[in-house]
Amino acid sequence: MPRKSFVTTMPDKAGAFLLASKIIAQSKGNIVRVSYNKAIDLHMLFIDVVATEENLGDIENALLEIGYINDKITEIRVIEVTVKIPDRPGAVMPVLEILNKYEINISYLNSSATDGAYQNFKIGMLIENPKVIKTLLDEISKIYQIDIIECDDSEENLDNTVFYIRLANEMQKLLNLSTENTMEFISESNRILQVLQAEGEDAGRVFDYIKRFAYFVSSNRGENYKVDIEKLKISDAVILYSIEPFCGSNTYVLEVPDELVLIDTGYAIYADEMQRVFKGLFADWDNRKKRIYITHADVDHCGLLSKIKNAPLYLNRKSAQSLQRQVQGLPDYRENTELRLGYSKVSRIISGYMPPEIDSIKIFDSGTPEEHDELINIAKMTVGDLEFMIYEGSGGHVNGEMVYACEKAGVVFTGDILVNINGFSQERAEFNSLAPYLMKSVNVDSQKAKEMRKQANKLIFDITKKNNKPCIVCGGHGPVSELSDGKLVSMKS
Repeated sequence: MPRKSFVTTMPDKAGAFLLASKIIAQSKGNIVRVSYNKAIDLHMLFIDVVATEENLGDIENALLEIGYINDKITEIRVIEVTVKIPDRPGAVMPVLEILNKYEINISYLNSSATDGAYQNFKIGMLIENPKVIKTLLDEISKIYQIDIIECDDSEENLDNTVFYIRLANEMQKLLNLSTENTMEFISESNRILQVLQAEGEDAGRVFDYIKRFAYFVSSNRGENYKVDIEKLKISDAVILYSIEPFCGSNTYVLEVPDELVLIDTGYAIYADEMQRVFKGLFADWDNRKKRIYITHADVDHCGLLSKIKNAPLYLNRKSAQSLQRQVQGLPDYRENTELRLGYSKVSRIISGYMPPEIDSIKIFDSGTPEEHDELINIAKMTVGDLEFMIYEGSGGHVNGEMVYACEKAGVVFTGDILVNINGFSQERAEFNSLAPYLMKSVNVDSQKAKEMRKQANKLIFDITKKNNKPCIVCGGHGPVSELSDGKLVSMKS
């Protein structure tokens, strides 16, 4: 039902508000908000009424007739917000300057301290021109965290602003975000929205996907954290463990008597849960010698790089450069468009990602061409009695992507160049559908990605043919698989 704000100027006598209330009640109006505006006039009250359009018109005419309202200000909107402002001298000035810029009157203003670093400023605003509401809220939300308490969001395009601000505050509570991260969440969600809206996507659907992403990741923490574990003996000295979570990338562990070698590490938000998994698999996990490799520098594959201590990180130069750019606050190699930048940063916030210490990185290639179209051999990795060839892709999924292949053991780690989509559970399939929508594609270059899949398949086919048995394919997501008629099929099935 429509809602309207009436700015009333009542006589200073008993029963004035009672008379207005009777008029509203007689026309079947429901008063949903009353605000006293001392800053404007000692006698002025703001009354929000919900009623049919016809009854709102009757109420307006009746109030005009008794002189309680001025017909020139009946379109004023009363907006209530709380702005989280740093607790330092002059910090409120940018907000006041924005209000002054749009000639907004403040109906009331009060503040309360929070944790010592911020104050919550509750602001009531009188807005005579409804068309500026969206712009006003957008500008404030770019500098400070804002929460909308009450707002008539019926104006065209306003609900986008209201939705993403409320979304950010909802996410702050869900994920226990800092104010800085909440502000960044607002900005990056809006970045995703702007790009997808320009391509014809519905705002409500965009926000729904972002929320589903956050709730999916959050709901799988703690006791709800689940993984599927596969254990394969791939040589006399090496045991392979595949750890497949419900969301995020797989983590692979190659166990030999004197050390553990990890390939990819999943989301940072599951660091504690993964530590419990590791300790359940390896009783001496804390004291075991470790080293870590990655298939590529995406957030969902690198989450624990900053969490697992005393474990050197081995990777190629391009992946190292991507991580270094993250440390420096620069866009990494995935974040080369507005849409992928927005998604990547939202992913970091939701998953609690922090890049690893640069000092822990050991680069294993040199002289690798900046641009190439082939899956080229750039280095080797030895684990126990096995030697793996390390190949670098052309950057179809992301620049620096790698494949690890051992012909002797008949095993290949493909990262996200190859993913066992057919092996996804319904829950995993749902989660893995979110990124392709929010980024339009999980690949930086779809044509290159197609070619890399073709070349990775050939590598697997050649190993299968040489060993005369199926090659074990360990993709970035999904169960361990083998290649059958050009498709990945889960081995455990």
